[in-house]
Amino acid sequence: MIIDMHTHPFCKDVTIMPGFAEAAERMYGDMVDKDRFKNIAAMFQYVFTQRNIGDIIKEMDDAGVDKAVIVAADYTTAYNVVAVTNEDVGQLASDYPDRLIPFASVDPSMGRAAIDRLIQAVKDLGCVGLKLVAPLQLFDFSDPKFYPLWETALNLDIIVWTHTAHQLSTPGSEARLGHPMLVEPVALKYPNLKIVLGHCGFPWIWETWSMVVRHPNVYVDISAYPNMYDYFPWEAYSRFEAEGKVLFATDNPIKGFTETLDALNGVDISDEFKAKIKGENAVGLLGI
Repeated sequence: MIIDMHTHPFCKDVTIMPGFAEAAERMYGDMVDKDRFKNIAAMFQYVFTQRNIGDIIKEMDDAGVDKAVIVAADYTTAYNVVAVTNEDVGQLASDYPDRLIPFASVDPSMGRAAIDRLIQAVKDLGCVGLKLVAPLQLFDFSDPKFYPLWETALNLDIIVWTHTAHQLSTPGSEARLGHPMLVEPVALKYPNLKIVLGHCGFPWIWETWSMVVRHPNVYVDISAYPNMYDYFPWEAYSRFEAEGKVLFATDNPIKGFTETLDALNGVDISDEFKAKIKGENAVGLLGI
């Protein structure tokens, strides 16, 4: 079984607020490279007006991906944008229960409102995880003021997926907030909270490795950087008996299912390790 632990269900079946054109302008309009902005705006227009959920399922089928974690994204404080709502991922997963697994998103800076939204997403919408992007949401994962959010996630027995990499595309994002070591105080304080460090940890791949091998509750996914797999420390994960902590993911549509699988298949690691990455580890983590 192949499970993608991080897919954006960008399509015309979901909600983007305040609309794809305004959302693109708010998040990317300040880019110095205006040609790149035009490309991003065009991508927004295409995925949110032409692509449907059936197209995503077909892409999964073509690549041999059995299940995908679909994520919401709440950037209210920083950009006043929500790119896929919790209701959207809950509904899509309800429509395709054998294929899609819903992760909610909340804006941690919204305090009690964020906690209430997370509880509602889990209890009423069936979400089984929380997706966060600290560099875009502009919050410090290690700040104790967010401990009530982690306690809520722990009590709900859900997975916390967090962006731990730099951030290339969005003006105003703060790369330092994606540093994986900011997760350490939380991993220590809540050793039973399941945490996934997203996007390989680039450029902090060794700090990410350190987090994963030292904390039983911390995992890493390999999304977003298939063209950088030559630099990922696969052997170090093997040597420190952490092969069970590495998860397949794509960041689709930013990176494709087939593109990422092809890159993983080309890595010089054992077939057994690849099988763990592609799905065995996620089966255990998700409790499938």
